[in-house]
Amino acid sequence: MKKYLVLLLAAALLACSACGKKQVVQSGTLGEEELVTASTAELVYKNESYTLRFNKNEAGDWQWKDDTTLPLDQQQMQQLLDQVSALNALTPLETTGDSTAYDLDAPDRTLEIKNSDGTDLSLQIGAAAPDGGYYMSRDGDTSKIYVAPDSLVQLMDRNIYQLVQLPTLPVLPVDKLTHIQAQGGGVSVTVVHGEGESWLYEGADVSDRIASLTALLAEGLQIESCVDYNPSSGALPICGLTDPALTVTVNYRGDDGSAGSFTLRVGYAYGDGYFALYNDVPAIFKLSAETVQALQAALALAA
Repeated sequence: MKKYLVLLLAAALLACSACGKKQVVQSGTLGEEELVTASTAELVYKNESYTLRFNKNEAGDWQWKDDTTLPLDQQQMQQLLDQVSALNALTPLETTGDSTAYDLDAPDRTLEIKNSDGTDLSLQIGAAAPDGGYYMSRDGDTSKIYVAPDSLVQLMDRNIYQLVQLPTLPVLPVDKLTHIQAQGGGVSVTVVHGEGESWLYEGADVSDRIASLTALLAEGLQIESCVDYNPSSGALPICGLTDPALTVTVNYRGDDGSAGSFTLRVGYAYGDGYFALYNDVPAIFKLSAETVQALQAALALAA
């Protein structure tokens, strides 16, 4: 019963910190001082599959140390740091019992923070607690055991490609679009924006046949996820991207009247979607099946 009450208290303290209220750190909690500060310059976390190392660059942005060219999603990094920062309000379990039962001697997950002022923090995260959360100790000190929230562990279980900042495609209502080109299987199609919201292919109105595509473009076509960044030369043929089954180029005019375009190349099926390339970005992405079906509608005009 005592353990249950402590878990409830820990959850309540984390909820308060998430509300944006100033944290009041009490004696006996995990951190007498803030765990994450402006001087925090390095972060390393290990999960069951890999170890990821990050540091701040001269501009103050976080980067992946193994490949600093990878566009890291700064918002996702901040989410992780916010979760770590909230930990200093945790209070230890009143009764730890046999600490070996918490899997803290050889934990699957660890998290380290290093600050430019020379201070650092090391956390060991072990087995899941019966009522939720994960048992955690600081700097290997198992004399005090805390319960870290599931939300922190979920963020730490992401791979590096889940942290890539995905390209943002332009939102293109019909009045901005000029023409769409589709190629694949030796076939090439160009559909042109006509009067109003009409679309023409070889002089015939095909607006209804590409309605799903123009609707997606008006909403802002989405890239679902990153599969690989700076892929090896062997990755492209494996994904069907050396000779894509479908290549679509969308041409439009920007707000200032200048011409613009983007190109998507679609390869083999991947899970519930498809491998894809976007412009010249050195990455393999995933597009949803719905998006690919809409893109295929342009090429199907030649059938």
